[in-house]
Parts: sequence; C-alpha cells; structure tokens
Amino acid sequence: MSQKTYEELIAENQKLKQEVNKLQIKVENQQLHINMLNRYLFGSKREKTEKEENIVEGTQCSIFGEVKDEEIQKQVEEKAEEIIVHRKKNAKKAKAGIKKSELKNVEIETREYKIEEEKQKCTECEGKLKQIGKEVVRQTIEYIPAKLKIVNYVRYIYKCEECGTEGNKKDTATIIKTKVPQAMLADSFATASLATEVIYQKYYMGVPLYRQEKIWDDRGLILPRNMMANWCIKLSEYYLEPIYEIILNQMKRENKLLHADETTMQCNKEAGRKANSKSYMWVIASGELEKKKGVIFYYSKNRSAEVAKKLLEGYEKILVTDGFAGYNILEEKLTHAECWAHARRYFYDSVPLDEQKQMIQTSDGYQGVKYIDELFKIEKEIKELSATDKLKERRKKSAPIIEKFYEWVNLTMQKYITNKKLKEALVYVTNQRKSLEKFLEDGAIPLTNSRAERTIRPFAVHRKNWLFADSVEGAKANAIIYSIIETAKVNKLNINKYIRYLLEELPQLEGEQTEESIEKYLPWSKELPEEMRNYDEEYKDIQLA
Repeated sequence: MSQKTYEELIAENQKLKQEVNKLQIKVENQQLHINMLNRYLFGSKREKTEKEENIVEGTQCSIFGEVKDEEIQKQVEEKAEEIIVHRKKNAKKAKAGIKKSELKNVEIETREYKIEEEKQKCTECEGKLKQIGKEVVRQTIEYIPAKLKIVNYVRYIYKCEECGTEGNKKDTATIIKTKVPQAMLADSFATASLATEVIYQKYYMGVPLYRQEKIWDDRGLILPRNMMANWCIKLSEYYLEPIYEIILNQMKRENKLLHADETTMQCNKEAGRKANSKSYMWVIASGELEKKKGVIFYYSKNRSAEVAKKLLEGYEKILVTDGFAGYNILEEKLTHAECWAHARRYFYDSVPLDEQKQMIQTSDGYQGVKYIDELFKIEKEIKELSATDKLKERRKKSAPIIEKFYEWVNLTMQKYITNKKLKEALVYVTNQRKSLEKFLEDGAIPLTNSRAERTIRPFAVHRKNWLFADSVEGAKANAIIYSIIETAKVNKLNINKYIRYLLEELPQLEGEQTEESIEKYLPWSKELPEEMRNYDEEYKDIQLA
C-alpha cells in the first residue's frame, strides 16, 4: 500500500468519525426534544426531579453535596414512626354527613315521619304513646332539573277622566302607562337568567355553543349557536365592556404589582388574514397581595411589543413576566421582573434520561435545576413573612445562591456543549440575569409568574373545546367576558349570581355610564349583595350530621 493511499484512508477515517460524532450529537438533541414532548403530552406537568419524587419528604437535598445513606435511613424510620402514630391517633372512622360548606347556598327541606294521632298506641298493650325525642336518620341531596317558562310583560294604560273635558286647562286626554323594566336586548326574548346560563356554560364550564345548542333543544327551546354568539357579543359591548375598562384602569392606577402573559388563539374572519392565522390572547393579573384583585384578557392579532405598550400604558410600577422580549420596551418606565420557573424549565428540558427513563443526575442540566430549586425552597420557608422581612431573608440566603449559580453558568459556558437545550438554558439565564434578580430588590416581587399562568389556564383549556373565535368581535367578547369571570373568581364571588346580577341591573341604568355610576358593580365592591359571596373558609369541616 502506497504512503499516499494510507494518508487518504486516515483522512477519510477522521472525516467519518467527525460525521458520526455530529450524528450522535444530533440524535441526543432529538432525543431530548422527544423526552420533552413526551413529558408535555403524557407526563406530569409539575416538573419534579427524581429526588423530589422518591426521597422522603423532609430530606434536604443540597446542591453542594449529597445526603448520606444513613441519614436517609434515619429520616425514613422517623417518618414511618410519625405515620404510625398519626394513623393510630386518627383511627376512628369519620362521622357520616354533609359538610355545611357544601350546603351554604342550598335550600334545606325537612321531611318528618310521625305516627298518626289515632294510631299512637303501644303494639304490646295498646297504651297511649308519648313522643320522647326524634333523630336524623340520613341526609340526601335531590336534584331539581332546570325548567323554562315564558314571561309576558303586561303594562296597564290609564286615562285621566278630567283632562280634555270642558273647563279643564288641558284640551286633550292624558294617557299614563305603567313603567316596565328595560329590555336587556331590544327585540329579543333573551333575559338575564337565560343569557347568564349561556355565558356560564361557555366561559366558566367550557361548554361550546354548538353543544349548548343540543342541550337547549333537549329542554324544548330552539336556540341556534349563532344567536347565542350574538348575545355574548352584544351583552359584552353594551354592559360588560365599561366594567372591563374600569377594572383595567383601577388595576393600573392602584396596584403596585401586575403579572402579564399571553397565549395563542385562532380568529377565522379578520381582514387581510387567513382563517388559520395565529392570533394572541394577552392577560394582565393583579399580584396576590394587592387589594384590587383583577384579571384582564386582551385580544390582539399579533404578539408585538406595541401591544404590550398599549395595554400597560400609564403603568409605571412592577411588572412580572416570562422571558418574552416584547415586554422589554416597558423597562424605561417600570420595574420588569422575570420568572424563575421559566428559567428552571429550560434546564429541566435539557436533562437527558437513562435507559430506565430516569433523569441523569450527573448532567449539567440537572445541576442547574437543583440550584434553582434551592431558591424555591427558601421562598417556601419565608412565604408568611412581610415584604420587608422577606427581602432581608432573600439577601441573606438567596443572593449567595444566585452568585454561585452564575459562577457555575459561566464555567459551564466555557465547555464544549453539544446539548442544544442546555446551551439555550445557559444563554437564557445569562441574557435575563438583570430581570431575574429583581426579586432581590423588593420583597413584594414573587419568584415566578405563576399567577398569570394559572389565570390564563382556563382559557387555554376551554380553547380546546371551542377551537376558535369566528370573528374579531367574538374574540373581543371572549376577552371581556373571561376578564369579568376571572376577576369575580379571584374576588371569591359566585360566578353565576354575579353575571346575572350585572345583566339585571346594568340595563336599568339611565344616562351615560360613568366610573362613579358603575363603581358599586365592580367585583371588589362592598355594595354587592351578600348572597353572591363565597365563604368556603368560614364553614370548613363543619358537619351538619
């Protein structure tokens, strides 16, 4: 074999090795993507690590060292002893009955069973019986199906017997008609109760209008889906939009902290766009500690920074978001904090799995997850503290972990990284460091944007049922009605009663609707009827029988 041929073979071998290495890296990254998709589709959404799932609760996992086997065994034995004691202490079977919290808004009927007076005789000697007590045998719940009824509004007409007669100052007769409640929608048989049921089923229970059409048909009422859709659009435009705008204005004016997020949706009929074009539903939510707790949904055909700027115009306090760059345009006027749960998710998705589908704990991605988990552990410990005390604890405990975390990030980025998702995670936390560290400047800033994510979840779940909005007007109506319902929910109102109350009262308002005239109808108003408030905590664990 010639020297030239040998050198060509060596070069070809090296080239093949490089190609094999590239293919291995590609396969590893594709496997990571498959793992992520499998978790999203079929796995737990809680993003727990194996240690969190398998180690006994109370075992502390340090990012600076592993827990020794004998320590784990000792804690397992202590936990087992606690469980045994707890079971022995609570071994008595719970008393049967229905919690009062489950019946707080339910009519109670008592059915008593007595012996007729003429039959009150002893079965042994026929002596007269005397009542000495009574007992509740059982409690049950009966369901009374909803029913429809036609209501005719009849007004009486009166004529003055004096007007128009000779010698009266008025030449013609005076006609007086009795006043009747204003119709909610002109030339429509819709009522507050009927429209409330349509809204409640679609926007709170997630039942799309085409399914409701069949339900109403079974009840004996022909109610086409396009008619129900038109009701929702008109009612949101006429009565709910003013409340929606006041909620947004008061949130921006009076709240110190807001959360923001956005999700995709489809709007079929929008000028200049295809029916399957991607649109967005934005959400703004008050912080958990705010007095004015509100939620605002906002429809937009795109996800541009200008939408965020318009939606939050005039707000100059604290905004918590995920890593979407569209919010960066607001940083000149407000404090922009970002979410550590999103940062953790990047590292979580970068962790490879072994042959048993378990996370490889020696991987760099897993190390990043554990650093961030330490921050969450501290937040759990200081949850009940005031904002001032919480800030002191964060600077004392969380700040050192942040420093060690970014030292580790910088060292890891100097390595040759083939894991594409790990590289994305490292770049993300590096670019977002300033916003991620904002929670070290104010104790009121939460570690995550979870409040906005929880708020937008009902919309995302219901979207799978109704699939799309048929028109821009429908999409805007969705935003308004979801805002009213979610704001009522965080203010612990009975959704059905609150929507019906608005649809009964607002059509009767005369003159221009101003913030002053609508103030008493807002979800946090103290003037709302007491019957529409939920007081679950007050009746917790109280038994009726």
